[in-house]
Amino acid sequence: MYNPNYYIPDFVEIQRQGFFYLLEKGIVEEIKKRNPITNTEKQIEIYFYPEYYRLTKPFYSLQQAILYKKSYVSKLYIPVQLTDRKRKRVFLKWMLFAHFPLMTNRGHFVLNGSARVIINQLVRSPGIYFRENLHEIYSSKWSEKPSASFQRYYADIICLKGTWLRIECEKDFSMWAKMKKGPKVPLLWFLLGMGLPEKYIFNSVSKPMNLLESFTKEIDKFQKSNSQKELKYPYVSTSQKAWEQIQQLFKLKTTLRPASEMSPTSHLAQHNRVFAVQNKWYEQRVTIAEKSKKTREKKTKKVDFDMLHWHKKYSNSSSLQKKQAQKLQSSELGRKWFYNKFMNPRTYDLGKQGRWAINKKLGLTIPLEQTTLTAVDVLAATDVLMRIEDKVFGFDDIDHLKNKRVRSSGESLQEVLSIGFIRLEKSIRLKLNSTTPNISKKNFLPTSKKKANKKSQTHANFHSLITTRPINGAFREFFGTHPLSQFMDQINPLAEITHKRRLSSLGPGGVSRDTATLAIRGIHPSHYGRICPIETPEGKNTGLVNSITTYAKLSFFGFLESPFFKVYKGQVQKNLGIFFLSPDKEEHFKIGTPDLNFTRLGFLPKKSIPVRIGKRFVRMKSNKLALMGVSPLQMISVATSFIPFLEHDDANRALMGSNMQRQAVPLIRPERPFIGTGLEARVVSDSGHAILSKTSGYVFYSSGAKIFVYVFNF
Repeated sequence: MYNPNYYIPDFVEIQRQGFFYLLEKGIVEEIKKRNPITNTEKQIEIYFYPEYYRLTKPFYSLQQAILYKKSYVSKLYIPVQLTDRKRKRVFLKWMLFAHFPLMTNRGHFVLNGSARVIINQLVRSPGIYFRENLHEIYSSKWSEKPSASFQRYYADIICLKGTWLRIECEKDFSMWAKMKKGPKVPLLWFLLGMGLPEKYIFNSVSKPMNLLESFTKEIDKFQKSNSQKELKYPYVSTSQKAWEQIQQLFKLKTTLRPASEMSPTSHLAQHNRVFAVQNKWYEQRVTIAEKSKKTREKKTKKVDFDMLHWHKKYSNSSSLQKKQAQKLQSSELGRKWFYNKFMNPRTYDLGKQGRWAINKKLGLTIPLEQTTLTAVDVLAATDVLMRIEDKVFGFDDIDHLKNKRVRSSGESLQEVLSIGFIRLEKSIRLKLNSTTPNISKKNFLPTSKKKANKKSQTHANFHSLITTRPINGAFREFFGTHPLSQFMDQINPLAEITHKRRLSSLGPGGVSRDTATLAIRGIHPSHYGRICPIETPEGKNTGLVNSITTYAKLSFFGFLESPFFKVYKGQVQKNLGIFFLSPDKEEHFKIGTPDLNFTRLGFLPKKSIPVRIGKRFVRMKSNKLALMGVSPLQMISVATSFIPFLEHDDANRALMGSNMQRQAVPLIRPERPFIGTGLEARVVSDSGHAILSKTSGYVFYSSGAKIFVYVFNF
């Protein structure tokens, strides 16, 4: 007999899975980002070796931590190497970094004697998203309906750490790059600043004239001021026509011939002449703007150390050299700005998930280790955005689960660890820079003479550099004040498992309960088999706090996956096992409902059956199916699956019933339910409250003190 409960994964596996990744790779990744730490003179260097980190056995056991109101933690030791380049000496030692909180086998933490659970957070996945922007024009402010409306599109590049970047197309099809803080920049300037040449940019996009539309307003103003006729610039879609428009724009005397009639060298020379005039025009505009600004505003400005250096260097030289120095200085500042905003791994991080998502959506092959933004990403995004304007591609559904990922407890702790290491790095740099002279006088590293005294002195200095306060303080703040760290619901085993499988859209990086719309709170077709449509709290948190379904699992990148059987020509292929599919893969298949009857050989009925294809629900013959659900409990959560005859219940009553199930499980006098659904024993065993035998056998005696099991020895 087919038993669907056989395929149910461990209910607490989602909590353990994230913590295991933190222990295996997360700690090493975060510490490697801080290597090495040096002082300003770069004479002393501190280097960490996180691959060899060690966790000690907890001082208090789990029972002692609860009894004495202590924390279930382990000491984190990492080997640290201190190098003194001036004295040419190296010192290596194991250092205590933090008291690291450990997860129990039941999936929670014990801090100060109380059990705490880190809630899984559903956030927007890092990557690139193309969205629609609807512009409406009203004839007057009292009119009810807009007189005209038109669609434009924009692309958001979202990262794990750093500033979000938006590439938008405005009403006049001009394209701009925009960040949360600061003014918008013409996209062409942005691409040039990223290091791409003009010819490569215009040859790589489908509508190159749109990149020049952001300058047309300024050109029109310039032409009107000179009493010239106003020109209109049509929107073109080929690079050859774009060169012609550029020629008209800058009024070149020579005419461009088609690319087929021109030799490559003459085409390149013509291109260079066009952009030579363009650059000359830009320089004239910049000088005019600078002169008018000087006459209009006479204010004191802060001068950089580099500017003073250039001023001193060229104070006695000619005015031409001074101008060259200013140009070099401004270009250097521009390079630094681009590097710090988008190319510095310490300030900007897409993460492996973001890099994978951008590669997939834009068709790139950049390695996953490149977690900063590149010029190729922005250029490819610009080209795709232009094609979306031409209705070649569609825009993204932001509420689809393929655009959302789950931040597990391990990722939350990894972020806290990163904050603690940043604080530790700042304190080490401060101490190194402030105590460098004292270190050299006191012989910071041991020498051959007076070895014992020097060694003790070195140990003291080493311990003063690296302390446990920054990381311990970060953990204390997280578990004490963070909204995703909560006291564990310990009413009964069902309440405990439900709390550990909860999914929240609230918290830092998520949405706000006051501003969340109905679209965010609603049920999306991609939620099937991943997020329960029934179990959610009543009130302000409706739809923002959900539960993971019974069979759902987390992928490596944090996407929720649901299991399915493969169907071939109307036969369910149970022998092949189950296939876990992410939301982006599932929408391309024809999937049958899991409550269908099939024969012993696995053949489905020949009549038309209900089928889901992406967002559509249709009926079709069974031989056209590709996949089939595993169990009817696949679409609901653990607490909801305790409700008997759920399909005959009212939706509102089912919602209240699923929330009240965890209040109805008795503990003092446990009883079997009159009508069970088959998950009761599984919940008790996975919760960790039940006593489990290591071997199978028969229980022939049990009391409050002992249990005897008869074991068969084969």
